[in-house]
Amino acid sequence: MINPEKSAGILRKTLIKNNKYLIAQVGGQGQERRDRKILDVYFRYKDYLDPIENPDWFSAPLKEVWSPKFLGLRENFLNLKVQRIKRLEYQNPPYSAAFRFLGEKGDPRKYAKVFTLQVGGCNYDCNYCYVPNQLKSGDARFGKYFSAKEIVDHFLEIKKQRKDEQWNVLRISGGETLTIIPEIVLDMEKEISKRAPETYIWIDTNLSNTRHIKQFEKELKKVFNKRNVGVVGCFKGVDKNDFSILTGVEQKFYKEQFETARILIEMGADLYIYLPALVYEDDIEKKMKSFVKKAQRIHKNLPLRVEVLSIIDYPAAIMNMKEKTKIGRPMPKVSQGIFFDYWYNRVLPKFYSEEELKKYCCQVPI
Repeated sequence: MINPEKSAGILRKTLIKNNKYLIAQVGGQGQERRDRKILDVYFRYKDYLDPIENPDWFSAPLKEVWSPKFLGLRENFLNLKVQRIKRLEYQNPPYSAAFRFLGEKGDPRKYAKVFTLQVGGCNYDCNYCYVPNQLKSGDARFGKYFSAKEIVDHFLEIKKQRKDEQWNVLRISGGETLTIIPEIVLDMEKEISKRAPETYIWIDTNLSNTRHIKQFEKELKKVFNKRNVGVVGCFKGVDKNDFSILTGVEQKFYKEQFETARILIEMGADLYIYLPALVYEDDIEKKMKSFVKKAQRIHKNLPLRVEVLSIIDYPAAIMNMKEKTKIGRPMPKVSQGIFFDYWYNRVLPKFYSEEELKKYCCQVPI
């Protein structure tokens, strides 16, 4: 089983060289069903909300976009494809970006297209991960070293080439970023602040440990307190047993996710939580309630900033699932629809009022 702190220390040796960072070669690696969203082999983009799939949202007046109309689950959601269960598959970063810049006068639709880079290493080995193993290994043969300036050069060139589209979010993803090489966050923010300060920076992290975050605590505090920076931490499983099966990490490290979340909030991070819609069979509601209580100990409102995510069978994800099943780490048999039903309809209403549940994550103070 993995010790994520030790693994992070090993990966640091290859993920940073001469003030450059190993960025995974995402093109042609089976990460997406098609490579249409690959920009130039090393960078990709994501429509966090696609105009074709969400025409009602894109055509709605701004007041309606901020109303509860688009929150929650669709009608007859258990009969829908997993990525269609929620009225909005993703709230963030579009909503968090708009809210940080202009409050409810901001338009989330201006922040739905996201330029993404993937750091080429991860200290988890999740059985559902859509990133191929070679892109998370820290192996330079499957990536290329870029400075923050070079990355922002690519981002600004895309904005220039596609001036008819709105490219206002830059996402630092992986692999894993913040708990292994926090320097990339500092360097990217510095470069963006000089050249494109209107850009929202979205930082992904697996919340695995605090060692390297603490080394740069003073510098990260300054970054986290800026209005154009948001952090999303992904909790892997609703208890330590599920966590260990999903990630391949020793159970004792489950609690480190909560400690990392606590420290990030204390440092001023605008923190959101992603929670994969995966749960193993026993005592589902009990496990979820226990998870909510643990999160509330970090901050009473933290569960209201959770966004449950559907897991989609991209080519590399299918391969990961098959490989992990062979070594005793199969995917849960519980359907993802059941997870959504428990979280949004049975568990959260036991802890929060209807008024609180009708807020977008970014509207919830933390």
